[in-house]
Amino acid sequence: MSFGLRSLRWRIVLIAAALVAAASLVIGGVTVLALRGYLVGQLDTRLVSSAQRVDRIGGQLDRLQPGADLNGGGSGTTGPGPGRTTAPRPSGGDFVGDFVGVPGQAPQTIVAVIDGGEIVVNGFVDASGNRHQLSDAQQGKLADFRHSTEPTTVDLGGDLGRYRVASSELPGGATIVTGLPLTSVDSTMWQVTWVILAVAILATVAGAGVAAVVIGRSLRPLGRVASTAASVTGVRLDRGDVRLSARVAPADLASTEEVGQVGGALNALLAHVDEALAVRQASEETMRRFVADASHELRTPLATVRAYAQLSAREHPELPEDLERNISRIDRESVRMGELVDQLLLLARLDADAGTGQPGVQRTEVNLSLLVAEAAGDARLAASDHAWSLDLDAEPVLAAGDEGQLRRLVSNLLANAAAHTPAGTHVAIGLHASNGMNTLTVADDGPGVPAELQPTVFDRFARGDSARNRDAGSTGLGLAIVRAIAEAHGGRVTLESTPGRTIFTVMVPAA
Repeated sequence: MSFGLRSLRWRIVLIAAALVAAASLVIGGVTVLALRGYLVGQLDTRLVSSAQRVDRIGGQLDRLQPGADLNGGGSGTTGPGPGRTTAPRPSGGDFVGDFVGVPGQAPQTIVAVIDGGEIVVNGFVDASGNRHQLSDAQQGKLADFRHSTEPTTVDLGGDLGRYRVASSELPGGATIVTGLPLTSVDSTMWQVTWVILAVAILATVAGAGVAAVVIGRSLRPLGRVASTAASVTGVRLDRGDVRLSARVAPADLASTEEVGQVGGALNALLAHVDEALAVRQASEETMRRFVADASHELRTPLATVRAYAQLSAREHPELPEDLERNISRIDRESVRMGELVDQLLLLARLDADAGTGQPGVQRTEVNLSLLVAEAAGDARLAASDHAWSLDLDAEPVLAAGDEGQLRRLVSNLLANAAAHTPAGTHVAIGLHASNGMNTLTVADDGPGVPAELQPTVFDRFARGDSARNRDAGSTGLGLAIVRAIAEAHGGRVTLESTPGRTIFTVMVPAA
C-alpha cells in the first residue's frame, strides 16, 4: 500500500478511535451523573428518615433549668447506647435530650440543635459507638447553614468531609440539623469513574484495532490500483518499444464500486496510452529505416560527385578560375554532406539499439586518458587560435565501451568548443575517475550558450544564435551524437552555461 493510502488509513483509524472515545466518555459521563443522582437520592431518603427519628425524640423533650448538661453528659440514667444519657425532664430551662445517637441512626450521623443562633447540642457517634463533638470550625459551618427542610450539601472539612444536611423546627423554636456523610457516595462514584475510564480506553483501543483491520482490508484493492499506477510511472515512455501490460486485476475491479470505477478508468487510460505508444514506435521505426536507407543510398552518389569533382580538377589543371572555384566548392560541400550522412547513420543505429532496450555497444576496455589526450592534440592543431589545457589523472582512466564512438564523443565536444567560441578562448579539458564513474569536462570562457537554447542544446539540428559562430558549417548534430553515445554507454551529459563560463560534463561508468 502506498504512503498516501497508509496515511489515509491511519487518519481514518484516528477519527474512528476519537469517535469511540468521545462516545464512551459521553455515555460514561451520563452514567456517572445518573448514578450519582440515584445514590444521592437514596442518601436523601435515609436523611429524611434520620431527621424524622430525631424530630420524634425532640418532641418528647422538656426544658431544663440553666446549667443542665445539654450534651447528655450530666446526671441522669444511663441510656441504652454507649456514651449516651437520658436527661430528666423538669420544667423550665433549656432544651436537652439524647439527640445524638438516636436508636436506628447510621454511624457518622451528625445531629445539632441550634437555639437562638447558637449550637447548644452537637455530635455524632462513630461505627464503634464512640461519641464525638464537632470542632468549632465545623459548628460554625453548621451555624451558617441556611436552614431548609430540603437536603443540602455542606462541606464540613477535616475528617468528616461533605455531608447532606436537612433541618426541622422544634415546638420551642429551636432548630434541629441532621446530616449524613457523602463518603460512600463519593467513593462509589470514584470507583465507577475509574471503571468507566478503563472501559473507555479499552473500547477505544479495540475500536481502533478493528477499524485498522477493516479499513486496511477495504483499502487493499485501492492500494493495488495505486501500485499499478506507480509501476507505470517508472516506465520510460519517451523512446523505445514500450508495452504497458500492467492492468488492474478483475478481482479488484469487483471489490467495491468506487475501486471498480477508479480501476476501470485506469485500465482504459493505460490501454489508450499503450495504443498511442505502439503507433509512435511504429512511426519512429519507419522514420528510422527511412533515414538509415536514405543515408546509405546517399553515400554512393556523394562519393561519386566528389570523385568526379576531383577527377575534373586533375584532368584539367588549367581550368578557368571561376570553374576551378566551383569544383572546389562542390568538393567541400560533398565532404560536408558526407559527414552529415555519416552522422545520420550513426544516430539511426544508436536509436535502433536504444529502441530494443539493449544498446548494441561493442564492450571493450578503452583507455580514455590516451583517447582524450590524442583528441586534445588534434583540436590544438585544428584550432590553434584557441588556448587549450589538459588535466588528467595520474593513473589511466579506463572505460568499457566502443572506442570509435567514445573518440567521436570527445572530438565532437572539442569541435563544438572550437566552432562556437571566438579566437583566444581558453578551453580546459579534464578527465577524472571517482566512485566508479569517469567524468569528462570541457569548459570554456567564451560567450556561453543562450539561456533559451540550453534546454534544447542536445536536440538534433539545434543551432545557436549569431553569438556562436557557424562559419565552420555546423550540422547541428554534434551534441545530439554526444548525448546518444553517452546514453548508449550507460552515462549522461549535462550543460552549465553563463556568459564567460560554459561547462559540458560527460559521465560514463568506469571499466
